[in-house]
Amino acid sequence: MHDPTRLPQDLPVPEDDGAAAHLRLHQLPPVVLAATDGTLIDLSTLDQAVLFFYPRTGVPDQPPSLGFEGETWESIPGARGCTPQSCGFCELHSHFAALGVRVLGVSTNTTQHQAEFKRRVHAPFEFLSDSNLALTRALKLPTFEFPVESGGPTTLIRRMAWYVERAHPRSPVRIRRLWYPVFPPDKNAARVATWLERRARTSIVAIDHDNPIHQAYIERTLLHHWHDTVIHSRWKPFNAATLPGYIAFHDSVPAGCLTFHADGRELEVITLAADREGAGIGAALLETACVHAVDTGHSRLFLTTTNDNLHAQEFYQRQGLRLVAIHPRAVDAARNVKPDLPFLAPNGLPIRDEWEYSVELGAAGPPEP
Repeated sequence: MHDPTRLPQDLPVPEDDGAAAHLRLHQLPPVVLAATDGTLIDLSTLDQAVLFFYPRTGVPDQPPSLGFEGETWESIPGARGCTPQSCGFCELHSHFAALGVRVLGVSTNTTQHQAEFKRRVHAPFEFLSDSNLALTRALKLPTFEFPVESGGPTTLIRRMAWYVERAHPRSPVRIRRLWYPVFPPDKNAARVATWLERRARTSIVAIDHDNPIHQAYIERTLLHHWHDTVIHSRWKPFNAATLPGYIAFHDSVPAGCLTFHADGRELEVITLAADREGAGIGAALLETACVHAVDTGHSRLFLTTTNDNLHAQEFYQRQGLRLVAIHPRAVDAARNVKPDLPFLAPNGLPIRDEWEYSVELGAAGPPEP
C-alpha cells in the first residue's frame, strides 16, 4: 500500500547544487497563477507571504510510476515528501496567521489536481498552479523531469520555500529568505515558522546620526568591538561613527548595528556587530543591507574581515557570501597608522591579512524577458 503521508527511512538527502542561488532577493515578476479557490494571484502583489514549492502530490494507494530511465521516485534526492511537507504547513497554519504571514503552496500540478489534494488533507490555505510553467521559466526555477500519472506536465519544481515581502510600501516584492534544498520535507514548515518568529522580535531602523540614542549606541559599539571609531579596510580608513547604516532592535532594545560605504556599483559593509548570539540579529542586518544595495542599484555587496576571525568567516558563508580575495598584510599596513592593533588574536592566530567576502546582486533585479 502506497501511503504518501509517511516518509520511508534512508531517503537520499538532496545537496545544494546552486540551482536556486540566483533567486536570493529576486524581485517577483508579474506572473499570474490560478489558485485553488478560483482566484488569480499576481505574484508581484504578494507581501508577507510564504510560498512553499513541491514537485507533486501523490495519490493514496497509487504508487508513482518509474522515471524516464527506470528510476524510482524515492531514489531521486528530495523528490519524496510532498504530502508531509504540505501537512506540516497545515498543522502550523495558525502560527503563520498569528504572524500576519500568508501561506501558499506552489507546484506544476493542475489546479484540479491541487484542489482534490487540498480537500483531502483539509488544507487551510490555497495552492497555486504553474502547470503552464510561466513562473518556472520566468525565474529559471530548479526543476527535474519525471513522468506523472495525471495532473500536469513532466517538468517538476524542486522542493524549496520562500519568504517574500516588500522592504517598504513602494518597493517591489522580493524573496527575502530562501530555503533550498529542503530536507526532511516534514520539518520545512517548522523551520520557516521558527525563523519568522525569531525575525518578528527584531526590527531594523536606519541610523539617524542626529538622534543621540542612535549615535551613542553606534559609538559605544564601535569602541567595544574595534576600540576605535575609525576602521581600516583594504588600506582605507573609514570613520564608521559617521557612516550610513542600520541599528537592530531586539525586543525593543538596541542589539546590533551595521555601517556601510557606497562607491559606484558596489556597497561595502564596514562594520557589523550583534550583541546577542543566535538571535538572528547579524543575519537581519546583513539582509537589510543587501536589500538596500539592490534597491539603490548596486550590483555587489562585500566586506572584509581579518584572517583570524574564523567565527565571522563561517557566519558570512552561511549568509551566502563567498570568499573572493585575500589582501596579504593589509592589517600590517594598518598598524602603521594604528600601532596599537594586536599582533595575535585570542585564538593564537597572527593577525595579518584581510579576507574579502562578497555576494553578487545583479541577478536580483527584474527578470530578463
